Amino acid sequence: MKNLKNRCCALIALFTTLSAAAQSSPQKEPKFPSPAFGKVTQWETALSQAKQENKWVMIDCYTDWCGWCKVMDQKNFSDTQVQRKMNGFLNSYSLEMEKDSIGKLLRFHYGVNGFPTFLIFNGDGNFIGSYAGYSEKAVWMHYLDSMQTLKETTANQGKYSRPGVPSLNANNIPSWFHGFIFKRDYSIFEDTTPQGFVKRFKATSDPFQQFVLYNLASYHCDNELVQRWIQNEAMYDSLFGKDWSNSTGYKVLSNQVRNAINSVNETQFLWAMGELLKRSQYPEWDKPNQYMEWYKKRGEWSNYVTTFDEVAKNTNAVGLNSVAWELFQSCNDATILTKAVDYSTMSINKSPDWNYYDTRANLLYKLGRLNEAQNDANTAIKLGKAAGGNTTETQALLSKINLSKEKKQTKRPFR
Repeated sequence: MKNLKNRCCALIALFTTLSAAAQSSPQKEPKFPSPAFGKVTQWETALSQAKQENKWVMIDCYTDWCGWCKVMDQKNFSDTQVQRKMNGFLNSYSLEMEKDSIGKLLRFHYGVNGFPTFLIFNGDGNFIGSYAGYSEKAVWMHYLDSMQTLKETTANQGKYSRPGVPSLNANNIPSWFHGFIFKRDYSIFEDTTPQGFVKRFKATSDPFQQFVLYNLASYHCDNELVQRWIQNEAMYDSLFGKDWSNSTGYKVLSNQVRNAINSVNETQFLWAMGELLKRSQYPEWDKPNQYMEWYKKRGEWSNYVTTFDEVAKNTNAVGLNSVAWELFQSCNDATILTKAVDYSTMSINKSPDWNYYDTRANLLYKLGRLNEAQNDANTAIKLGKAAGGNTTETQALLSKINLSKEKKQTKRPFR
């Protein structure tokens, strides 16, 4: 339950207009073979087969220790509707990014620094795009729909010819970078601190290596490296395609926004936000989400909820619940907590999940609305047990609610 509630609020709104689809009852479908998650032994063979079958190649980039990779397998790849969609236009493979030889090459060449990540290629080996992280079924299906539409409309128009991406060859990986990419081992540098890495980064003159470093280690970029990116962006556009270059620039600027928030540097935050929004595909979401993080860091909860109100009605149940729980944990202002109850109610209306009833029960208890809190706690326990969830914390909350009600009922005015 805590994992569900504590998901990063900065991502809550993306694709949230799909929430209605997420709540619809799944249709029963006949059994369908799972996606062919094989292992690539010969890269050219995999591409040749895909081209022959008029399909694209999807690489599921995972590591053995990645928990969300397993959740993606269980929640999405075991779903027959997802399987049917994927098998229709993709040849899918899974590669361990720290052990498999081709996995290591892909990780370096395409800047994979989080798991799961999904890389899409056409039959000519041109990189189409990537998708990072776990997502709910509705969002994943939306992504698959967009990729299938892209395949049918632009795959053969040369849009994804990327001269900056070499063939998969171990010699393309500089020897000094092996330790960092696979183990985050800074001992390969004379200066083993992150600052030493930045120094080595700045000494790298090869545009391909620079581009990979921006992808893999944008969180280490200082202002000089960010300014270098902006100055060289046109070159990266021509080498790697404007779309991939733009998404990399977005990653670089996102980390600058994060750094500004963490340091509470308003000047840097406003500048980085301006640059980020130039590269954002979803500025209508990025702006409120990043400003919410800014207000959260400063403890400006009134501004936080005012900003969230701009997107709340289009936010899915998970996002609404995340914000409500954040406010429960971080704020004691009754007016703000009452707004949080409203968000929690909206999440329940979209999806009557027991976790969402638990969130509202906690908020109502904190506000002293004991009867309502008791009702929600009982509902959460009932639904949670039916779903096989661990309701221990909710039961503890119910005990506190009942105890508070007893004390309130037995309390007599002093005479």
